Amino acid sequence: MKSPFLLAACALAPFMAASQMVAFAAPAVPSFDPAGFELRETKAFSIAVEPAASLGEKQNLAQGTAPYRLVPGGIVLSSEARKPTAYHARQPRTELSEIRPWRVQDASASLDTTIHIDRFPKRGSVILAELGPDDDNAPVMRILVDGDRIVLHGQINEATANGMTLGTLDSTHSAHIVLQTRPDGLVGTEINGTQSQFHLAPKALAIPVMFRTGAHVVDDIGTTPDQVVVTLTGLSARHGVASSRLRS
Repeated sequence: MKSPFLLAACALAPFMAASQMVAFAAPAVPSFDPAGFELRETKAFSIAVEPAASLGEKQNLAQGTAPYRLVPGGIVLSSEARKPTAYHARQPRTELSEIRPWRVQDASASLDTTIHIDRFPKRGSVILAELGPDDDNAPVMRILVDGDRIVLHGQINEATANGMTLGTLDSTHSAHIVLQTRPDGLVGTEINGTQSQFHLAPKALAIPVMFRTGAHVVDDIGTTPDQVVVTLTGLSARHGVASSRLRS
């Protein structure tokens, strides 16, 4: 006997196809797969890069000297939250970033992260994930926390100046984010079970970008030291794969 879920999905299929809606298959269990990623620790005036594959070799460092800590099935990342006021200072952050840039227009991509906020900053907004260039230019997409809402900003046709709400942070301060892109700029997201779709602006499709997630805060304008700590227990990036969770 077919399940009610399957019957409902079959009944909706013609309507979804007609409206070009994006549909998700049942989400997979999050897995932490840092293949193709590197750890980037950005400080005010320096950037340190470490291949994700070699992080386990440095676990004997004295407690507190590294911005990361490997845990079963994931990694804990920490960063200063406040951006120094000095001229040309960068926003501090500790992230896992894709090693190689790619363009949305070249092939479909499937990206996901499962992130838990262990320590919120006193001020500012926590960035959960970004898709952007390998420089200080504005990202193509930025997913951040605003209260209990998870909000999208970036080069999005449907987004307003206040962003586009994609879902909510759960009661444990965790978010499971699935992001699917297509060469024509159609993007589908599923965040803690809430699905959305939107279109990237045409000019964004040709920008070389990388997927990033980790300990990152913006708009922390205080004068005293502040910190953000997160734990990643899910991470993957797949490009040009036929087994995409999204289907028209």
